[in-house]
Amino acid sequence: PYNYMFENEIILGNGYFRSLLQYLSFVYNIGGKIHKLRDNRNNPKILTTSIVLTLLIGFMLKIRSFNQLDDWLEHNDFRRIVPRKMRLPRIDAIRDSLKVMELTDIQAFHHSIITTSIKNKLVRNGTIDGYKVVAFDGVELFESTKKNCVNCLTRVINKVPHYFHKSIVGAYVGQDPHIIIGQEMLKPKLDSASKDEGELTAAKRLLQQLNKEHQRFADVIVYDALACDAPWINTVNLYNIDSVIRVKDMRLNIVKAAKEAFKNTSTNITWSYYKTATKQVTVSVWETYVQMSGVTEPIRFIKFLEKTTDCNTNKSKYNEVFIITTAHDMAVKTLHKIIHARWGIENNIIRQLKTQWHMNHCFIHDKNGLEATLMFMIISFNLMQLFFFRRMNQFRCKKLLQVEVIERIIKEMMSYDAHGEYLIDTG
Repeated sequence: PYNYMFENEIILGNGYFRSLLQYLSFVYNIGGKIHKLRDNRNNPKILTTSIVLTLLIGFMLKIRSFNQLDDWLEHNDFRRIVPRKMRLPRIDAIRDSLKVMELTDIQAFHHSIITTSIKNKLVRNGTIDGYKVVAFDGVELFESTKKNCVNCLTRVINKVPHYFHKSIVGAYVGQDPHIIIGQEMLKPKLDSASKDEGELTAAKRLLQQLNKEHQRFADVIVYDALACDAPWINTVNLYNIDSVIRVKDMRLNIVKAAKEAFKNTSTNITWSYYKTATKQVTVSVWETYVQMSGVTEPIRFIKFLEKTTDCNTNKSKYNEVFIITTAHDMAVKTLHKIIHARWGIENNIIRQLKTQWHMNHCFIHDKNGLEATLMFMIISFNLMQLFFFRRMNQFRCKKLLQVEVIERIIKEMMSYDAHGEYLIDTG
């Protein structure tokens, strides 16, 4: 049985690594969930549970490649944290398993962690001013002119084909922890199609999937300028979720109509705040309603003019931000927070995954193996973010660095002595 109080306690005297293992076991029952995963290898000598546990710990500790993971395995760094009778894998067994692992099982594993987090009041009070805000964004995984598989997307540059994969990611933004609640891979040319699948098509599948697995998972979905599209807005409306979308194309009819409405009008509201100790931002707002072709109800169109003043030099810079939204009654200050929080999915999640968690590295280029690897990386990322911000007291206030905590965990793992007590029981 789950004890909510456990999630907000950490005994540093036992070390970060032991606390992490306790958290994974007692709060999320990782051992039991791993035991349910299957692959389709014939007469495997290495258990799937052993492979998955190794992968999860490796990704949580930010392995740069499978070669680094293999080095840890060769030096028995994992031996101290698994039962003595469990045979640990090597790199070939890991790759073989990923190629035939059941993706539906991994998705169910991910779904169960998100469900547990939500039950444990992850977004009880919303993420921005009481609203549960989810950002959608596309992330390109890697690109090659040589390696490719049947699921590769293709672009041609200077007559040379470039092969890559792309995923649509949905994540909570606005407050810690930033959790990825779902992803959907874009599909390549199918049948007689002349083009690869578009980002919004995959985004609609992700939206449907998230609504099925986690009803009322969001109050607002924020997206970039690509989603300034009537079919997308109508799709989001079907789920009783509001859209907030950045507008960049000044040639659109709705932009021309809004600019005409803004002529010779004063601001609706103005406020100021300090971005840093020496930089003051003054935000002026104009808003109107415009009719968008293909959308029944009028769309709320808002212009933010941001004036950033350096208090030391008294020099100012100006920035215009245009958005459309179906949230007719939402305060403009909240909408301003939401459109800026959209950058959280890029700054706090995607950039971190690429630069620190090595998501740009091609661990395995295989139709099934690639998506399985991506899902395990997302699960590992989420578990570490939950550990940092839900288990470790005042992680942000104490200005702890994730990289330093992970380095300490690695050192503790390599010197850890379980004394016959294995905190992650895989059955």
